[in-house]
Amino acid sequence: MVKKEKKVTRIDPVRTTQPLEQTQEKRVCAYCRISTDSEDQKHSLEAQVAYYSRLIGERNNWIFSGIYADEDRSGTKLNGRDEFQKMMQDCRRGQHDYIITKSVTRFARNTVDSIQAIRELKALGIGIYFEKERVDTLSEKSEQLLTILSSIAQGESENISANVRWSVVRRFQNGTFIISDPAYGYCKDPDGNLIIEPKEAAVVRRIFEAYLGGMGSYTIAQSLQKEGIPTSRKSNGWQEGTVKEILKNPVYEGDLLLQKTCTTEGIPFRTKRNHGELPQYLIRDNHEPIISREEAEAVRKLCTYRKEQQCVKDSEAYQNRYAFSSRIRCGVCGSIFRRQKLYIGKSYEKVQWCCHKHIQDRKACGQKAIREENIERLFTKMWNRMAGNYEEILMPLLAGLKAVPRDPKQERKIRKLNYQIEELRKQSYMLRQVLVDGNIGSAVFIERRNQLDSELETLIHRRQLLEADQFFEQEIMQTEYLLTVFRSRPTRMENYEEEAFLMIIDHATVYPGQKIRFCLKNGLELEESLEEGGLEDGRN
Repeated sequence: MVKKEKKVTRIDPVRTTQPLEQTQEKRVCAYCRISTDSEDQKHSLEAQVAYYSRLIGERNNWIFSGIYADEDRSGTKLNGRDEFQKMMQDCRRGQHDYIITKSVTRFARNTVDSIQAIRELKALGIGIYFEKERVDTLSEKSEQLLTILSSIAQGESENISANVRWSVVRRFQNGTFIISDPAYGYCKDPDGNLIIEPKEAAVVRRIFEAYLGGMGSYTIAQSLQKEGIPTSRKSNGWQEGTVKEILKNPVYEGDLLLQKTCTTEGIPFRTKRNHGELPQYLIRDNHEPIISREEAEAVRKLCTYRKEQQCVKDSEAYQNRYAFSSRIRCGVCGSIFRRQKLYIGKSYEKVQWCCHKHIQDRKACGQKAIREENIERLFTKMWNRMAGNYEEILMPLLAGLKAVPRDPKQERKIRKLNYQIEELRKQSYMLRQVLVDGNIGSAVFIERRNQLDSELETLIHRRQLLEADQFFEQEIMQTEYLLTVFRSRPTRMENYEEEAFLMIIDHATVYPGQKIRFCLKNGLELEESLEEGGLEDGRN
């Protein structure tokens, strides 16, 4: 049989792709970033903003669609880079067609984050042009090249970090390291040496004397808080952990312990406590002590004895010890509930949770404690009701969240804020030019610059709040997550399961009248109540 030759007809494409230069009316934005808050870097950011505003405006086929600029942000991780995240969100909403930036290192120093963001934008049909490398991500060979360049950028960042760590360790070893944040009770002289701060030092002495006198860390913190004694830390006053840190710190006997924390070697860099992973450096008799070595040794022995007798764990481990820790709130005063044991050692020993403010002062909050078994019983009841009807509850909620229209008033407010932010950035750049020209003094420049920075930060924060109110991505994601949880687990829970509680509950609020309102991770609140007794009087 003779094989017949196949006839192939070519069909020419209807549409042809054109390079960016020939495409008309592309909405182009720019992304800039500086990694420190120094004045030189801020001037660099202003120059980048001015350059891209002019560059985009000069192109006939480009429509200026905004500039995103992150100040004092590291490129090793995307978290915290608010302007970068806003740019990505705007791209997902179809507000841009093209992005231009200085280089791969300005975009991101983390290879994984960089490639993921580039791929997502490419899937949306949005290209990125890196000026320094002359790479367009819409070109065919861009990804392999960008992977190499991003890896080089990440390696460069890791090398810089390693060099900084080496320098710090060298200063640890030769005793020339100057701490940036002195411990409570001390301040620094002009040469960076630690000197005693009299008012704070008096509080430190009081803490040591009280502990040696038999008071516990929690009781000491309560008394300091009640008297309104200020702390030097950005915290909610005196806490038990704060007092423990002071009691354990060798700085108060004149010694300086270095490298109590360490930074991870790989990207993203994280700071964590040094639990023996790296050597520490102790400089004895480094500065004037606040308490004697004999007092410090006595405190250490007393602390060790109490731990052995009471099996007390440190506060960080305790906070994560129980599923209900920090998740049970008071419906009367808003405080967190604490775990308590009743009739310890008896056959009828019970566990209850009680309002922290009620424990401190019954007159301050009249909320009563609730037994742990009743919290578990109410959660199980709520789960079973929800598991049997989750689609009827969550599906309409999900559809409603996705169908929420944009508020025109919110849109106008956001546009107004965008305009004000751009104007402030222009003023900041012009102010810099005036200083360079010698038409303004340094003191006046710094004062005005600080004022502009403060106003800019306020406007950006207001814009973020408006955008958070307008869109419900987080609620949508959490609702979809809850649907997945309920679909993958049994519809009936016979006994309380801690894993289920942690999977779906954000927090639970206890109200008078034996009621608990469970708040799911998507914000949905469901209330359950006991049919009969189950509440106990709070005990101190």
